[in-house]
Amino acid sequence: MDNFKKSFVVGIGVIVFLVAVVAALNMSDNSPRPLTKSIRNGMSMVSRDSSMMPIGGSAKNLASPMMESYGERSFPETAQDSIAPDMSPISSEVQKKEIKNGNLGLRVNNADSATEKISKIAKDNGGEVFSSNFYQTDKNIKSGNVEVRVPVREFEKTFSEIKDVATLVIRESTYGQDVTMEYSDLQIQLKNKQTEEQAFLKILDQTGKISDILDVTQEVARVRGEIESLQGRIRFMDSQTDMASISISMTEDTNVAFSDKWRPAQVAKETINMLFKDMQGFVNFLIVLVIRVIPVMFLYSLIILAVYFIVKRFFFKR
Repeated sequence: MDNFKKSFVVGIGVIVFLVAVVAALNMSDNSPRPLTKSIRNGMSMVSRDSSMMPIGGSAKNLASPMMESYGERSFPETAQDSIAPDMSPISSEVQKKEIKNGNLGLRVNNADSATEKISKIAKDNGGEVFSSNFYQTDKNIKSGNVEVRVPVREFEKTFSEIKDVATLVIRESTYGQDVTMEYSDLQIQLKNKQTEEQAFLKILDQTGKISDILDVTQEVARVRGEIESLQGRIRFMDSQTDMASISISMTEDTNVAFSDKWRPAQVAKETINMLFKDMQGFVNFLIVLVIRVIPVMFLYSLIILAVYFIVKRFFFKR
């Protein structure tokens, strides 16, 4: 009888212990999850591909998964409503964005004069000379490159006027690239990231724990970095699509043969240059003759005379 009582008491104790363990496990499963993990889970769909968010979607829809996943500590509905900023949807009509560039190879009478004319043409059409680089060969022929930037709407007009500066157009080419879709996609991504940032800022205002504040602050910094990167790409694309670039390679024309234009002044200039070069060559010859050739010949003559007198004295005297 005593053994039966002992067994009964032990059995009751084991059952109570198992019930306590099961209850403890259930309580741990229902405990609230950390804020950072909930935020990242709630934002994962948007962070993976921001272009999947509907255009003009509100921050409330963005933040609601975070609020629901925060367990028993979820924010009230009124707080969720206050997260949504007043942002209008992106217009379906996007302005066309196109990058235009051109290249010209020119022959000109005078490189300096042609550069001044090209600079004036660019300024008259609302542009400017972006860069220039010139060099001169040993034949006094000046060559170089000039790059101008003008508004896209003035590209064709400027391109045609620059061609008129040349005596001969060696080559010409124009090309363009439509980047409207890429530009529109960047705008959508930027709007979605700004909405995401506002959602994080609202959550930051409503949380109180130091650890939660630090976690949300890190997320805000991450989104802010992505926003600044997108804004930089948009600004760069604006600069490329608002202004067109024309690269001009020019060389002074030295062709004096009869062609479409007779240039006697250029013939006279080249003849005078040749005369000066011939005179320089003659003077150089005299300098070399006096300083180098004559002394060497005099030295050789002395050696020959010395050998002659020695041979004559010792051999022919006998």
